[in-house]
Amino acid sequence: MNLSWLQTFVLIVEKKSLTKAAQVLHLTQPAVSKQLNSLEKFYGVPLLYRTSRSVEVTEAGKVVYNHCCRILAAVKESLVEVQALANDLHGDLLLGASTIPGEYILPTALGRFQSFNSQLNVKLEIADSTDIARMVTDGVIEAGVIGVVINNPALKQELIYQDELVIIAPKGHPLTEKKMVALEDLVAESFILREKGSGTRQVIEKKLQEKGISLDRLNIKLELGSTEAVVNAVAAGLGISLVSRFAVAKRVQNGEIALIHVDDLSLERGLYFITRHDRALTPVMESFYHFLKDYLVDSIPS
Repeated sequence: MNLSWLQTFVLIVEKKSLTKAAQVLHLTQPAVSKQLNSLEKFYGVPLLYRTSRSVEVTEAGKVVYNHCCRILAAVKESLVEVQALANDLHGDLLLGASTIPGEYILPTALGRFQSFNSQLNVKLEIADSTDIARMVTDGVIEAGVIGVVINNPALKQELIYQDELVIIAPKGHPLTEKKMVALEDLVAESFILREKGSGTRQVIEKKLQEKGISLDRLNIKLELGSTEAVVNAVAAGLGISLVSRFAVAKRVQNGEIALIHVDDLSLERGLYFITRHDRALTPVMESFYHFLKDYLVDSIPS
C-alpha cells in the first residue's frame, strides 16, 4: 500500500475523471491508471467503473473513498501538529481578503493555524478585491486572498482554489421549478448585485460578456456592499443574483432560497493568493501559505 495511491484515488473520485486527476497531480494519465490498478489489486475488487463521459464509484469504491479521506486527513493533521511542535511560530500575520474567502473560508483556516501556533497574532482585513490588492501593493498587509485577477504587474497572483458562483432566487420563483433554463430567460429578471470593484461583480460581468450579454442589458434593481446583504435581499423576494456557493450552501439546504440552473453557463472563478513580486514572504506568512493550500485541498468540499 502506498499513500500516493490513496491521494490519487480520492482525486479521481472527486474530479470524476482520470484525465483531470492527472492534470492536478501533474502526472500522465497512464501513471494515474497504474496507481488506480494497484489499489484495486490491493483490495481485490473494482473500485470504479468507466462510462463514456466519466467514471463512477462502485459500492466498494465508496467505502474505500470514505476511509481514504479520513486516513489522508489524519496524516495531514499529524504532520501539521508535529511541525508546529518543532517550530511554534510567533509574531504578526497581516492578511487581507475579499468577502467570500474573508467571511467563509479564512476564519476557520486561520483559527486552526493559530491553534498550532499559540504565540501568533492574526489580523484579517476584509474589503473588496480591488482594495485588498491596493493594500498589498502599498505594504499595508503582506498578502491577500481575492476572487479575481488584478491588472497590476507589481503583484504575484497564484491560483489556490476554484470557487463556483451559483444563481439564486427567492423560494418558489418560477425559474427554480425548471430543470434547466436558457441564459436569455434571466435578462428580464430583477438583479441584485455586489458593488463595482468586488471580485464577484467582475467575474459576473466577464462570464456574461463571454455569452454576449452586457450588464447594461440587465435590470439591476439593487447594488449592495456585501454578499450577505445580497443574499438577504434575494431571500426577501427582491430579485435574483449570482453569488459564491459558500455564501448560500446552508440557506439552500434549509430551503430559504433556491437555485436556478442555466444551460451551458460555466460560473467557476478562481481564488488567488496575492503578494508583492519584490518582497519575500516572512516565515510566518510562508508557513500559512503552505498551510492554506493544504487546508483548501483537505477541508473544503469540491
